[in-house]
This record gives sequence, C-alpha cells and structure tokens, in this order.
Amino acid sequence: MHFTWNYRTTTNLWGFLFALPAALLFVVFAAYPILQTFYFSFTEYNLAQPPQFIGLENYQTILTTPIFLDSVGFTFKYAVFTYIPTLILALILALALNSRIPLRGTLRMVNFIPVVISWVIVAVIWKLLFHLQGLINVALSQIGITPFNWLLERESAQWAIIIPSIWKETGFYMVIFLAGLQNIPGVYYEASMIDGASAWQRFRYITVPMLRPTIVLSIVVAIINGLKIFIPPFVMTQGGPAGATRVMALIIYQTAFAFNRMGRASAMAVVLFIIILILTFTQTRLYGTKTE
Repeated sequence: MHFTWNYRTTTNLWGFLFALPAALLFVVFAAYPILQTFYFSFTEYNLAQPPQFIGLENYQTILTTPIFLDSVGFTFKYAVFTYIPTLILALILALALNSRIPLRGTLRMVNFIPVVISWVIVAVIWKLLFHLQGLINVALSQIGITPFNWLLERESAQWAIIIPSIWKETGFYMVIFLAGLQNIPGVYYEASMIDGASAWQRFRYITVPMLRPTIVLSIVVAIINGLKIFIPPFVMTQGGPAGATRVMALIIYQTAFAFNRMGRASAMAVVLFIIILILTFTQTRLYGTKTE
C-alpha cells in the first residue's frame, strides 16, 4: 500500500495535534476518575488503607438503606418541583420578551441577572430571607401569618430549597427558548395570520413544533442539573432538618469526606450516574423520535 503525503494528510495531522491536549485533559481529569470510581464502588476503601475488593456489598447496603433511598426521593422531588415550573415560566417569559414590547432589552437583562450570581451567594441570600426574622417572615406577619423558621420544619425546608432554585434557573432557560424562538422564520406567522389563525393556533401549530428541539435540549439539561444539585442544601440546611433536604450529591459528599467511606460513596455516585444516563437517554429517544 502506497502512502502519499499530501495537503489533506498535513491538515489532519495538525488537527490531531491541536486536539491532543484537550483529549489528554479529558482522559486524565474525566475518563480516568470515572473508571476509578466504578472500581472503588466494588471495594472497601477509606483512604488510609488500600482498597479491598468486596463485590456488590456496597450496592446491597445503599439500596437497602433508608437514608440513601430518602435522598433519592427528595432529589427527584426537587428536580420535578423545580424544573417543571422553571421551564414553564421560562417559556412564558421568552414568548413575552420575544414580542415587540417596551424595555424588552432591560427586561431580558433583569431576568438573566440571577443566572450570573454564584450559587453560594444565592443560597446565603435566601437563607437570610427565610430566617425567623428575615424579610419573608416580616412580609407574612403584615398579613397576619405567624413567623416561623422555614429551615427548621421538614416540609417548609424542602420548599425553601426549591423556591430559590426556580428564581435562579428561570433566566437560563429563558435565554435558550429565546434563541429557539428567534430561529423560527417569520414567514410562517405571516402566512398563518393571513389565513386567520388565532394566537393560540399559531403557538400550537407553529411555535411548539418548531421549538421542539430546543424544548428537548432544555428538558435534558434540566434533568441533569436537577439530579446533580448540591450547593443550596449544603449551604442552607446541611441536609436537615432530619435529612429532609439531603439530596444524592450531598449524601455522596458526606459519606466520602465526613464518614471516610470512599467505596460506599463511589457506589452511590455510580447509581446517580446510571439514573442520569437512563433518564437522559430515554428523554432523548422519546422526544428525538417525535422531533423526526
């Protein structure tokens, strides 16, 4: 076989050389840690001694532990009650701010400001707002509701985690929906208006079908973000009261670094990884097929 050194070969070689640093970084800081986590999940490992292989014992333990199962339950509750309202509000805002209204640019910026604020700062601000003497209780007392500490009651503490997340995340998905709306050709709307279509009919038969790929992307990203949540419960409640706001990422962190059970924490991380993988694949297949 005769090898010819031509322009295409040179271009491919330069492309490979430029991609090589990024590929090495991915292998060292992403692929290798993931594979190592899978290995540790089958071992008893506490950093002080070499890992000892114990098979599926870690998985049997965590899948029968109420604390871990409760964290799975609250993680799903957080994802559902945070991101369904977030996506609906973001779509409504995007539709409103995509029309010709006064101060459109300013309103877009105002709604996007929470996105650029650090999660830690957001959590601290809302922790102060939900305090017994915080602004929310002051406002509630003005309408006759007795002030209480939101973060010390099981049900209210969960909502105290969910509400700030909706406030922070809505602007991010609004921008994604705005980008999708601006890619819809205006000729479709003009033709439908000539045919006498109502605003609802234009939304139902033009906007939604044309926006479906953007909606699919937003749902997939929302599911991943929801199941990975960590900072708000860590900063605001440390998983309390009585584990009511302990999400999966938080219990993985506490198991690994508070109780020094690296093997068990790795098994929890693998379970979280598999859940996210299955849900993402299912959503992509389900909505991707409809998009086609």
